[in-house]
Parts: sequence; structure tokens; C-alpha cells
Amino acid sequence: MDRDTQLALLDRVQAHRTAGRGTDAVSEVHRQPVDAYTSVERMDREQTLLNHAPTIVGLSDILPQPGTYAAVTVGTAPVVLTRDADGQVRAFLNVCRHRGAEITTGCGAAAMLTCPYHGWTYHFDGSLAARRRPAHFEGEADDGLVALPTLEQHGLIWVSADPTASIPAEPLQGAEQDLRELGLADHRLFTSTTFTRPINWKLVIDTFLEVYHVGVLHKATIDPLIHSDFALFDAFGSNGRMVVTRRSISELDTLPRTEWPFFPHTTIVWALQPNTILIYQQDHAQLYQSRPGAHPGESIITVSVYVPRDTTRSDEHWQKNFDLLVEVTDSEDFVTCAGIQRGFESGAQEHITFGTNEPLLAHYERELTNLLVADD
Repeated sequence: MDRDTQLALLDRVQAHRTAGRGTDAVSEVHRQPVDAYTSVERMDREQTLLNHAPTIVGLSDILPQPGTYAAVTVGTAPVVLTRDADGQVRAFLNVCRHRGAEITTGCGAAAMLTCPYHGWTYHFDGSLAARRRPAHFEGEADDGLVALPTLEQHGLIWVSADPTASIPAEPLQGAEQDLRELGLADHRLFTSTTFTRPINWKLVIDTFLEVYHVGVLHKATIDPLIHSDFALFDAFGSNGRMVVTRRSISELDTLPRTEWPFFPHTTIVWALQPNTILIYQQDHAQLYQSRPGAHPGESIITVSVYVPRDTTRSDEHWQKNFDLLVEVTDSEDFVTCAGIQRGFESGAQEHITFGTNEPLLAHYERELTNLLVADD
């Protein structure tokens, strides 16, 4: 975001501080049906959406240079990403055209992709390079890997697992400048982990979309650092942004407005449809991706940390940061969400309530529902 935008956002924060315990709010509460988190039919519709909607699979550094690859999951589909010799990002179903084996796992660099089952090889543009014992396959078409729609923009990579789908030219829906100026393309992947938890996949997203809970749930961990109030909300199409105010904001009171620094005193939370949370924390980025597990009460969560390429901080520093991040969200947020999931499945209520002070939460869930309706 440019300097004028930064100052305008800080003006809004300062207005809330002047008013007291204020935060951006909407005019009405939002009642979210509980069966959105428990219904098999709803989960099936969501899975269908995730199987073909453009989905963020990572920042650009998931493929740091030409000749690198990364195996990911989009919806339920195994996908392999490559960066070819020209630096272009490509995506394919991670399925060998011989017998259907997954061609690769993990990430790395290679001259080409080699299937571990029978050794068929593929170029990074997806074309078939060679078959072992080719005489046994004479007359068969030299089919390459099944290509998928992909887009790299402003340091983010989108993929659809549906070969017939398309990705809009501007999936950020007006947030392009803000995200471009974060310099995400200049961040490297430090580390990532994936795990399964007994909560609906949307509860993973929901927990990051309001700060109302911080002063209670995170009293000993995050609350000393950030306010439970003074948050800002802005919609960008179906996406949304929340500016979280850090307690260090009081330092602005001694500075002229023209000298107000923005990033040291804020955390930026982006809800990017359909299943990604991007958090920009002063000097690094965190990416949370969530998708359904085997049933409505199970989710598969991937947490990644990206740090500036030119960082002077040690790997030990970033590892401690990552470990703390995972520990807090897992032991506080996701444990609480597991209790919420059990409560949902008890039948105690038909809906839950998002307060007027939780606008990003309501926006995300409402827009996801709209995407499902449009998909139907």
C-alpha cells in the first residue's frame, strides 16, 4: 500500500483510539447456520468448489528458480508445480500418464520429473520426455501431463485443479496494489508444516478473522502485543482485509503525522477466497491454508512462513518464531475450535452469531456461501 493509504488507515485507527474502545463495525449481526460446519452435503459442495476454484498454493518462492518443482494438493487433487527454463510457473495433475502414479512428492530441483513407479520422465513444460522400453508402447500417443490453469501475480501463485477452468486476470479484486507493495515476491519460504485437526476447515479460517477473542483466549500470549479493539475492515470483492493494531501504536502520540510508521504498529490479515489466510507481520509473511478432511469435523491445515530474502535475522530466530506461531494457534485457537466443533455436533443450537464488531468474519462466510450458490 502506498504512503497515503498507510496514513489514511492510521487516521482511522487513531479515531478509534480517541473514541475509546472502538473498532470498525457493520450495522447488523450475522447469523451463521451451524450446519455450515456439520453438514456432509455442505462439505461436498465446498469440496466441489475447492476442486475447481482458483486457489492460492503459496508465495512465488515455493518455486524459487527455473528447474524447481513442488507437489501440493488443490482441493482433493494431487498437483505438481514447476518453474520452467523461461521462469514461467506451470501446474499439472501429479499423475503419470502410464499407470497413474504420483510423479513426485515434496519439492526440489531436477532436470526433469521422473515417475517413481516405472521411470517415465516428463519435461518441466509437462511434455513426455521418455518411456522405459519404448518399443512396448508403440502406437500410443505421447501424451504429456494434464495441464492446469495457473497464475503468478504480485508474489502469489493461484492454481485450479480443474483443467477446463479459468483464473481471472485480477483475482485480488482491487487489492493488487496493496499486496504488490508488500514485496511478497522477494520473500523466501523458510518452513512449512501440514497437520490434521478435528475441526471443520472453515473454523481454521474463522479464527483469524476477528480480534475480539484476543483479550480472553490469548491473554498470556498475544494480548500483550495486540489490541482486541481498534481493528479496521475493508472488502475487496469477495476477499477482505483486517488491519490489526499493535499495542506499540501509542508511540504515534509523540510523532507528527507525517512521520507515523505503519508496519511496526500493525498486523495485516487478508482473507483470500476460498481457503487462504495471509498475515503480514512487520517483517515476514504467514500463510494458512485449510481444506476439508474425511468428514465435516476434520480439516487439513498447512502453515507456512516466508521471510525476506535479505533478512539479517538468523534461522534460529525464524525457527523460534515459527514454533511459537504453531504452538499458540494449535494449543489455544484450534483446541478451542475442537470444543466448538463438538458443540456444533451436539445440536445445542441452529446458528451462531457474528457480532457487528466482527465484519471480516461475516464477510468471508457470506461471500463463501455466495460462491457456493454461484457454483451450484
